[in-house]
Amino acid sequence: MPKKNKYVDFVSDEHFLKCVKYVCEGYGRKAQLERNGLDIFKAVFDITNHKTSYDDWTLSEQVRQSDKTVNNKIGEFHQMLLGGVDGWEDLHVGDETRVDLKNKSNTIFVELKNKHNTVTFGKLRDTFDVLKKIVDKYPKAIAYYAYIIPKVPGSGEKVWMTSQRQPHPRILEAWGKRIYEIVAGDSKALEKTWMALPKAIADVIGNGNSINSEDLAKLTRLFQSAF
Repeated sequence: MPKKNKYVDFVSDEHFLKCVKYVCEGYGRKAQLERNGLDIFKAVFDITNHKTSYDDWTLSEQVRQSDKTVNNKIGEFHQMLLGGVDGWEDLHVGDETRVDLKNKSNTIFVELKNKHNTVTFGKLRDTFDVLKKIVDKYPKAIAYYAYIIPKVPGSGEKVWMTSQRQPHPRILEAWGKRIYEIVAGDSKALEKTWMALPKAIADVIGNGNSINSEDLAKLTRLFQSAF
């Protein structure tokens, strides 16, 4: 009888921990303020209006800049994780398709974002054009513009409508739980990922770090209301 996975059942424990560790490493990097376009004008407004000190402001600015790195890594986390599903590939930067994921039969291609509002209208049109080239090249393929965090609570998919482009029946928009279902073949795959994260993160960072049961219950209610 095969050994049961510790975290989720659609990728290996090794791959799941690799993806979690990738995000956790973003928290260990101290931002170098002078190297990140420091806005000294905003600094004087912040310190004066918040009645704080230079040292406290510096700490909060380092946290803010570090948070940008973590946000990027969380978006990449979903791509890395889903790319580890059997029959799928994480295409990385530079692939000729210019998208993030595809199945190995070349019938499903995915451009994946973490949030619905991270792409400008101009880039949305560019993304549509990229997906159009794919479905033109592969007559049996479906191409998705997908994002995990939706604008309004819920999950689903539909024909993608974007300005200045005619809709195409094989270019779809998917969000929330639906994109995990498409890749993993399991409507509960996103929920399984969410439920496994506290244990996996604690295993990665060690030192007894974990979320207490009360906070976890509150976070779980937020997850349920979001999707």
